[in-house]
Amino acid sequence: MKYHIYQETTEWSMDVPNHIYIFKDRPVGRSAKAIAYVREGTTEVQKFKVPMVLDLKGRTFELVDR
Repeated sequence: MKYHIYQETTEWSMDVPNHIYIFKDRPVGRSAKAIAYVREGTTEVQKFKVPMVLDLKGRTFELVDR
């Protein structure tokens, strides 16, 4: 199964960490469902029990090279 892995690159006005998000389908439009993520500063993948809907408005992401 192919996954789409994106590093969040949003520049926040507060001290908010940018994590790596893993999507089953390529994020398109205003929202996307993440199936897992990697917390900033770690390498451990945290899977969601139910896909988490992310609001993409105002957020930026870069595709992670695998």
